[in-house]
Amino acid sequence: MSWFTSDFDCIENMGEGTYGQVFKAIEKLTGKNHAIKIVQCGDIEKALPEVKTLIKLLHDNIVRYFTCWLEDSGYSPDESGSSTQCSINPSIRYLYIQLELCDYTLRVWIDEKNEEKSLRDSKRREEALTKFQQIVRGVEYIHSKMLIHRDLKPANIMIGQDGQLKIVDFGIVTYDNDAENLRKRLMYKGNPSYMAPEQTYDRKVDIFPLGLIYSELLWKMPTGHEKAVVLTDLREQTFPKEFQHNFYHEYLVIKPMLCEKPEQRPEASQLDANLKEISDSSDIEDMSDP
Repeated sequence: MSWFTSDFDCIENMGEGTYGQVFKAIEKLTGKNHAIKIVQCGDIEKALPEVKTLIKLLHDNIVRYFTCWLEDSGYSPDESGSSTQCSINPSIRYLYIQLELCDYTLRVWIDEKNEEKSLRDSKRREEALTKFQQIVRGVEYIHSKMLIHRDLKPANIMIGQDGQLKIVDFGIVTYDNDAENLRKRLMYKGNPSYMAPEQTYDRKVDIFPLGLIYSELLWKMPTGHEKAVVLTDLREQTFPKEFQHNFYHEYLVIKPMLCEKPEQRPEASQLDANLKEISDSSDIEDMSDP
């Protein structure tokens, strides 16, 4: 008997995650929704660092880990999607990871905002600041645990059912203070669109993609082509025309985050302080360059 299918109901496929599929399911005993990540045997050793990392993390802006277990059966919906079936192979085992359920990714929020007609939306600007503050606090907490996420991007930041942003997918996390790991960091494994330029790195490698993410939260990019062009230019610290004029205070925060040299980028704690200054200043709607 599968623990998953006996203890959970109304199971829906949410898509792929690092090293496995992710399902939305209701725990029968409590009636609470969860996300269940299922990893096949060959990838279990690769997935275990994610589990071991999540066990150590408890923060409002980090996806919450509950438990994990091993089963001899995997899970897949049948072709109709109305019932389920388990594939059983004695030589294969599956790791089930029970996580906090989130509603949708930051990528979805950005794409929806980009479809709106207004070119300058003061509400979007306010929401961007609030959301980015939450992301930075999550990264600051990760770094305080001497960890590096290495794959920060809008698709790996989710909006939880409590409305808070949650950093997810710790599949390629590494330790910042591990000298042996540092010697092995000859290839950055993150998403090419958001990865920092350096090949050997420390926690500042997480700051570079934050600069791109904040820019994307603020600046409307209605097409995939425009997004690709803008992100490529930003990597060279070339901002869209009018960005500095429209978002002067944010520009002053973002620009150092995109420095080619990691030592010139701010710490997450400094970013948090800078964002608080923006938040505490006069109405963000009226902000413009002096």
